[in-house]
Amino acid sequence: MFENPFVKTLSIAVLLGIFLVDMGLGLFDIFSTKSSPLPSAFVLMIFAVMFIGGMVFYEKQGLNTVSSLIGGTFAGFGLSFVFVTLVGGVQFALGGGISAIGWEQVISAVAACMIAGIIMLKVLSYKLENHFY
Repeated sequence: MFENPFVKTLSIAVLLGIFLVDMGLGLFDIFSTKSSPLPSAFVLMIFAVMFIGGMVFYEKQGLNTVSSLIGGTFAGFGLSFVFVTLVGGVQFALGGGISAIGWEQVISAVAACMIAGIIMLKVLSYKLENHFY
């Protein structure tokens, strides 16, 4: 099924579109309710796990201790942000938020995010093509 390049690219585009729109809905939910969708203890635990994983990853890549700590911090913040916004987006959608916004706007946002996601992937793959890791 995924040997066909069209199906593969379309599947990636749909997943990226849904992923990005879900994050956007999560941000909308967080800013509209002015509260986190997860308790702060869970957010801190997510950050801790991602921080340690990121730090070990960067150490294994050959970075020194300070650089791996900084990389782990960025990984922890970034992945915690992604996880919290994804949970917020799911809670918003399950709470009837999509019907309040309107299905047409959500489908349009998914379509726009599909296009933006594929452009980002193609640019990233082009940029990384010239580097040999």
